[in-house]
Amino acid sequence: MFWVAATIVVGIFLENVLSDFVFRAFHLNDPTVLFDWPLTFVLGYLAAISLAVAMWLRPRVRELAFECAQELSKTTWPTRSETQTQTVAVLVATALFAMTLGLFDAIGSKVMTGWLPAAFSWFARLIG
Repeated sequence: MFWVAATIVVGIFLENVLSDFVFRAFHLNDPTVLFDWPLTFVLGYLAAISLAVAMWLRPRVRELAFECAQELSKTTWPTRSETQTQTVAVLVATALFAMTLGLFDAIGSKVMTGWLPAAFSWFARLIG
């Protein structure tokens, strides 16, 4: 399943690269070639399928993919209620940090635009 998903993602990527960086850069038209598919689509997916087959034929890459799948099968995923609880905790912490930073920003703005200029002008009048 991973190989199919990876091939589709790589195909989309290569299609966009061909379309945006090759055909548009050289001001070329993207002709329709097969089943109303543009040439960039066909070339991108042909390259992605070729890459997927080439990687599948390498035993070390295939072994690594199976090992990753086995490790993922051992993973324990959080339950829905745990995920909801942790999401609420993250949102509350984010809100608290945002309010704290907003308070510091408001105080800093008041100091820099109000109090410091007033203090400098008072000091300048005192000296001069």
